[in-house]
Amino acid sequence: MHAPNASHPRTSGRVRRLTFTAAAGLLAVGLLGSQAGWAQASVAATGATATTTAVVPAAAPHAGTGTATARSVNVRQAATAPRIAPTALNPAQRAALSRAAAARPALPSKPTTGSKPVPAKATVSGANHVAHTVASAVIRPQVAPPVVTNFAAVNESLSACGCQPPDVNAAVGANEITEMVNLRLEVYNKAGAALCGIGLNSWLGTSDSLSDPRVMYDNVNGRYLFVLTIVPASGTATPAIWLGATQTNNPCGGWWIYRPTFAGGSFPAGTLLDYPMMGQDRNAMLLSTNNFPASGGENFTVFGVPKSAIYSGGGFSFSAFSTASSVTPVSNGGIPMISTSRSYFLGSVPGTGYRLYNLTNSGGSGAVLTLQATISSAFSAPPRRVNQPGTTSTLDPLDGRIDWSPVNDGSFIWFAHGIDIGGFPGIRYGAISISANSATVADAYHSGTSDDFNPSVGVGNSPAGGNYIYVNWAYTDSPAGVATSDTVDSVNPGGGVPSLIGTGVVLVNGSATGETRFGDFSSVAIDPANSNGSCAVSAQQYFNSDGSWATRIARLGTC
Repeated sequence: MHAPNASHPRTSGRVRRLTFTAAAGLLAVGLLGSQAGWAQASVAATGATATTTAVVPAAAPHAGTGTATARSVNVRQAATAPRIAPTALNPAQRAALSRAAAARPALPSKPTTGSKPVPAKATVSGANHVAHTVASAVIRPQVAPPVVTNFAAVNESLSACGCQPPDVNAAVGANEITEMVNLRLEVYNKAGAALCGIGLNSWLGTSDSLSDPRVMYDNVNGRYLFVLTIVPASGTATPAIWLGATQTNNPCGGWWIYRPTFAGGSFPAGTLLDYPMMGQDRNAMLLSTNNFPASGGENFTVFGVPKSAIYSGGGFSFSAFSTASSVTPVSNGGIPMISTSRSYFLGSVPGTGYRLYNLTNSGGSGAVLTLQATISSAFSAPPRRVNQPGTTSTLDPLDGRIDWSPVNDGSFIWFAHGIDIGGFPGIRYGAISISANSATVADAYHSGTSDDFNPSVGVGNSPAGGNYIYVNWAYTDSPAGVATSDTVDSVNPGGGVPSLIGTGVVLVNGSATGETRFGDFSSVAIDPANSNGSCAVSAQQYFNSDGSWATRIARLGTC
């Protein structure tokens, strides 16, 4: 969460977004198929690191419980009702947001001279190819995907609060693209024409102070899912979030809306459930939160909510579990989504590597969370703030956490996050072997002098074998005079995990800004209308020429 400045919609300093006042590069890396043996050989052939330190699996502590009942809301009908504005933040809410902001390390702002070291480009040969069964499937290891649609989406003036940062993300269904940004839900057709939209407070019928919306599409059941943070109004408020799902595949129609409340050792009264991250498998909506009790401190929890209850409008309850650090729920890939016996959560840990948790019976009452492995693949978090040309204002690249749902292709879990590359903020992407508990990673950045940040990853499973792995990020390049640009790169099935350096296509060139906060996440979603996984939708932030934020949605690949 970010404490907003009530005097002006664009704040300064290290603050996270939230509501303000009541007035208010896509990369396709083709790699892994469903056969674990071929996939492991493919990873090894790239020359990237693959290391592991396993731990004895241990059940995670029980953190508390949650319960919820349903309410039905129609987007188009709610949009015709009187607008509901968020309540102005009170001192208790500002204190909660300040505790959350202070939990991240403050990064220095300083110029950087020189350039990053350039790793050798990986080659593709032998075991690094997959045997395709269709004659037209010519392997092209690394190419920028075709841009099918590229349009301006929700911006600061349409955000229902005018506050920063936007934290853009979007989901793509059979017919639409649904974007949730800041305090706005907006639905587009796949050509970019707006179909419906509403402020989140008006939609939910609440004056709660809201933040951190996430949205996804379930391609098995044809439903959209969302989650949203509530800033507690006082130190005695019951901890809660908003979540829900569409009643059909139409995001402009009816939704089942829930306001789960939490109790137990990790959820004392007044706790802010910050930074809610969402993933999914066939059985459950998977969630994690960073919790900030009113009395101080921080703890981390994960839980699964049964889809059978959410989709039927039934009530539900669930158990939550503690983790050692912030983790992100993993989504199952595939069209249709693959079925797995376990759900997964993955956390990136600077100086160490990764923590992989698995959750059994994620949609049921007997759920158990286990730390499966601590995986050695050391990295350093981004070393400083992001520079912009022509201004001393800098942007926050976050702290090396995984800030969008990783994807499970059946054998590997794909992820992306920020790192330190030669003193510059940069990107690491790669895959965790579920069976071997090992990591294979590579770097991504636009140029030797760019600052690269805010990545997300998506995975399209190819029926011919292997995957399309999509990574989306933003960058600036002060020596080259380039500000807030969004980039796309790609590697087709069989291409391994090569370093991605200056080989992508730029979706939009933005401008420098006096704002000091960039969004905490972006997204990539696979279009279910194309069953071979080669079509994706990316959502990312940039800045307009007046310094205000805007978002960009692109449909890419073979669509």
